[in-house]
Amino acid sequence: MTNEHVFPKWLDRYLPPGRQQQLEQARYGPRALDITRPSVGLDFRVRKVCGPCNNGWMSLLEGDSIDALHPLISSLELQLINLRRQRQIALWATKTAMIADQTQSEPLLPGLQLARMRTHRAIPGTTRVWMGACEELQPLVTCNTVRIELENLVDPKAPWRVGFYVSMKIGHLCLYVYFPGGDVVVQHPPVYHTALARIWPRRGSGLPWPPPVRPRNSDSFERLADDLWRSLRLFVPERARELNLRES
Repeated sequence: MTNEHVFPKWLDRYLPPGRQQQLEQARYGPRALDITRPSVGLDFRVRKVCGPCNNGWMSLLEGDSIDALHPLISSLELQLINLRRQRQIALWATKTAMIADQTQSEPLLPGLQLARMRTHRAIPGTTRVWMGACEELQPLVTCNTVRIELENLVDPKAPWRVGFYVSMKIGHLCLYVYFPGGDVVVQHPPVYHTALARIWPRRGSGLPWPPPVRPRNSDSFERLADDLWRSLRLFVPERARELNLRES
């Protein structure tokens, strides 16, 4: 096993002189760690990745993602994001969220999803990835992971689903990844439509970026990220069809 950077070394280029970055360890669960420590660059690693993966497909994925991510990290210039670029950003965000999960003493994501990412670069089918922007470039990286349970909109008496949510601010770019862990549709209130856009599953080819509503700094980004996951609700297609048949 090798030490894998949660956030890639190529992000160091965006750090200010001195290359200092305050990092806060991802947190959730009964054994959660909550550690803030200074580091040189983005030296935040997890020792759960084998050498062939670290130096093989994961390195290639990072290289393939730089061109898609760079303009969004470093600038708020208006641009259109095509479908291919949306998928590349969503793939990178999903991989990074999976690595963040591995920093925990009890990771939540099943091994099958990790294996599919390794063999097919496949984003789990029920994953949702949203993209937004922040006015502030520094601090370069802010990230939190949360283990959450979501209420079923169709059948309030049904068990709540456990999910895994990761929010990341990387320069001006904000990414929000949710793994619901089942065949569900995740809904959020319309108030967020002006602050973020879903890039996985993809919706349209000409996605304008940045959105008109943007957090001013990392603190307001974290408040938005927390408000978003607290507002998410589940819609279970199979259960909805069953209830509709009974009513008819």
